[in-house]
Amino acid sequence: MTGNDNRASAQPAPARGGGEDRWAQQWQQVPAQWRTLVYHLDSGPAATVFQHNPRYRPTPDGHNFTPQGVPQRFCDEIAWWVWLCGHEERRKIEPSLLKWTSGALSVAAADYHRQHRRHPASIADLGAEAIVRHGVREFERRTGRLPSAGFRRNVASFIEHLHLYVSVRCTDRPWWAHDIWDLDADPRIPQREHEPCHDQVARLGGIEPVWLRDGVRFWLRTCLTAELLRWSSVIARTRGITRHLGPFLAERGIDDPVISTDRAALRLLFTEFTEYLKSPAARAKPERPLSAATIAVVQSKIQMFYTFMVDHAEEAAAATGDPRWNRLTDTHTRLWGAAFRSRRPSGGRELTWFSTAELQRMLCYLDVLAANAGKPVVITHPDSTISVVSGLGDPQAARIWLLQALTGRRASEILMLDFDPLQPIPGQDRPAGARDDPDGFVAKLRYQQTKVDGVVPTILVEQAVVNVISEQQDWIQRRYPQLDPKYLFLGVRYQHQGQRPRSYDSYSRILNRLDNIHGLTDTAGHPLRFSQTHRLRHTRATELLNDGVPIHVVQRYLGHASPAMTLRYAATLQATAEAEFLRHKKIGAHGTDITISPSDIYDMTQLSARTDRVLPNGVCLLPPVATCDKGNACLSCGHFATDATHLDELVDQRAKTLKLIDVRREQYRARTGRELTDDNVWIHERRREIASLDAILDRLHRDDVTDDGANSVAGAGTANRAPTMQTAARGSHESVLRKADPDTPR
Repeated sequence: MTGNDNRASAQPAPARGGGEDRWAQQWQQVPAQWRTLVYHLDSGPAATVFQHNPRYRPTPDGHNFTPQGVPQRFCDEIAWWVWLCGHEERRKIEPSLLKWTSGALSVAAADYHRQHRRHPASIADLGAEAIVRHGVREFERRTGRLPSAGFRRNVASFIEHLHLYVSVRCTDRPWWAHDIWDLDADPRIPQREHEPCHDQVARLGGIEPVWLRDGVRFWLRTCLTAELLRWSSVIARTRGITRHLGPFLAERGIDDPVISTDRAALRLLFTEFTEYLKSPAARAKPERPLSAATIAVVQSKIQMFYTFMVDHAEEAAAATGDPRWNRLTDTHTRLWGAAFRSRRPSGGRELTWFSTAELQRMLCYLDVLAANAGKPVVITHPDSTISVVSGLGDPQAARIWLLQALTGRRASEILMLDFDPLQPIPGQDRPAGARDDPDGFVAKLRYQQTKVDGVVPTILVEQAVVNVISEQQDWIQRRYPQLDPKYLFLGVRYQHQGQRPRSYDSYSRILNRLDNIHGLTDTAGHPLRFSQTHRLRHTRATELLNDGVPIHVVQRYLGHASPAMTLRYAATLQATAEAEFLRHKKIGAHGTDITISPSDIYDMTQLSARTDRVLPNGVCLLPPVATCDKGNACLSCGHFATDATHLDELVDQRAKTLKLIDVRREQYRARTGRELTDDNVWIHERRREIASLDAILDRLHRDDVTDDGANSVAGAGTANRAPTMQTAARGSHESVLRKADPDTPR
């Protein structure tokens, strides 16, 4: 790059469009050697900013990208942007795209002068679409053909990036006045210190009609400023209204926020909107209609928008300059009647987890993820088979996935870990030989809790977690010794000086690549996907619950605000109950064996999900369609079944029944002065229960002697007991610990 620019220390010419002070502040940050558009692309600092292009061969004077016939500030703004891209690691610049953009700016500036009889003061005075359009016309004039669709997309993205940064950083316009809200481009946008969706952009420019765009702009910026919505919610609401409500209103030519002053007509219109959402016109893809849940979400967001605008009508009218918002009524807070509102289907998404065998097979492929790109990796599978796979060159992703498996954290919580996220346990000394004890808790892991407020963001972690974190820290220090990183995991292409965490998109992309090559399947033949990282959280939760960890402890570990979400994971215990029910010998009401036929197995496996058939001391084998007329006389019923898992409850029930008989006899004697004899109907039924219990207990004790005991699981209604059977998820955690231990042979 040449450094002979005579304007290096000169102040820029004042801009007509305003923002002179703000632009002066930006321009003062640019070093002297960067204040020109002449670059030596293959040497010096420019080589770190520009992508290599063999068509741009080294020249003694460098390559000049200065646009012709534009105000000097245009040139300065481009030079500032090029420097910023390198300084903040925003992007690599393709020389041909910069050259093409310079020519497009020259044509666009000339057209602006013809229309307005004056020169534009800044690139921000031109629309990004106009710059692209003029550039395409100039390309066609020179070559006699239009540019390819791919090249045009690249150019449009390039120009939008330049235009956005100039618009938000070099002008005095407030952040919410722009049609694109980008956290990286505009640091004035309110955001949390740790924002997992920092790489997502809110686009308001596509919302039509204009009054709807202005209303949505007021709604979202007010909620964002007041911390009523998070950035991810802002993104979702922008997309929903853009995709559905705007086109619906535009199709009907509605150009008034009130839409209709007639209550019935307004409600009818939004009933039609519900039908529109179910029609092919609302589909993103012709073969994929909107689900009932999606329709309900869209309705909810639109209702939230109008309810907010009714509550803030005066402020909205003043902020948008549109007094029509003042004419909203209470009817706009109830756009749908109950009969026309789509209802969400009951229940959430199915909770799934990895079995021990599945997780062990997947762990083999972490070496593929971590190995250098293209390097052959020999994989020895748990079944002793061997395969050779090319490495993907992303050791960070391998360690992120491993930490998710070890801790059960969400992907965003691991991606946003501080560079040094470990802290000691107060009052606890690190045990001697902790490195050789994978089950020893040695530290607290501090993570970024960005989903649930009011949760303490720390958990106890094992030595294996410490090992993985230490390995990542060493890798960062070796690879980027000049960085003082804020986060533990950095971007693959752009590290942003270590001040931005790795994005979820890049993590997801590399896991999808791994999914496309490994070919692993579960027992049903379904692909095992590394990209389904939330299953690791389900796996850890299932293991904890199956190990008998109290629900409040699991809630604290998973970072849930209430037990309600944690209890959803308890549904995964159904497999344990079903397996145990079929595994144990069943004993009837009088101590007799119960023969289980294949036709009964299906109904029996459903007993754990049917609360009407689950008893404190066993189960009821009545068919699903049958009803019970015996009241509480289960022990004397032929449909009653129990096993060794309920032995403690049966012994306790016998003792309590005998005590109850004694209490009732004493009460009757004190009240009447007479004895309560065995011919009393109540005493008679209790005696029958005692006889049945005696027979059942005798048989269970005999089976215990002959069979050397039964490996049982806690029965229904049992408190403070945990199943002892190793379920499908049990052992997964231990296998991951072994994988993370550097001293473990692999």
